[in-house]
Amino acid sequence: MVLVVIQSVLLPFASKNFSFSEIGGIISATLSNAPQTHLGCWNILFQSLSLLILIMLCVCRGKVRTFFNGYVAISYVVFAFIQNVAVTERYGFSMVTVNLAMFLFVAFVWIYETLRPENVYDFSNFKWKYAWMIILALFAYYCPFDSNGALDFNPIHFFERNTATAFCLTTPLFLTILTLNLPKVNRVTYRITAIIGFIIGCYNMMPFLNPSTVYVGIVHLPLLIISLYCIVLSYSNKVWNTEPVAADL
Repeated sequence: MVLVVIQSVLLPFASKNFSFSEIGGIISATLSNAPQTHLGCWNILFQSLSLLILIMLCVCRGKVRTFFNGYVAISYVVFAFIQNVAVTERYGFSMVTVNLAMFLFVAFVWIYETLRPENVYDFSNFKWKYAWMIILALFAYYCPFDSNGALDFNPIHFFERNTATAFCLTTPLFLTILTLNLPKVNRVTYRITAIIGFIIGCYNMMPFLNPSTVYVGIVHLPLLIISLYCIVLSYSNKVWNTEPVAADL
């Protein structure tokens, strides 16, 4: 409930030209001018690092649990600031406050998981019914579109994209990894990540209203669908083999 309420309470911030009528413009200008959209050659480093860590998790599994948890926690802290803060001529220093708060909340639960780990990454309880999640998550992570929305499956171009530094394109992958290890994961971390992922996913369905940005909506569908599915799983006592608990989140 708190996460729903803050959507209308936490207004964006702008050091110049702030007014309620400009809220939409502030959000749009901030998101489109955030540092994450201008990483340039740094994308190769972040994409390579992300891919290497995922390979390490698949090969070493539980041996890199703390390292992987820490990587995810740091990622969400970074996402919060490089995707939701900008400096523009019209609005000066601006931020999408509600996104910043939600991303940092996800970072907090992952920091807690890093310090007091519960996740077990042994993939020993793998179920084929979750295989569709792998496909959707990899689709978002790979993001096979160029800047004009045309399909581009050239694997080399993966390293030129900025999916590893994007909340929307990595969260489906993190949630899928947790799902493949159910029920041996931190339930609170799983649920909070999914709930906020779903909220952000809903916002990112707006591109479907513009024919020229439909591809942006398509690449965000994995976030919406996987997050919603994980929310349902997080409240399913059958999945966790526990007695019913209060739905307090």
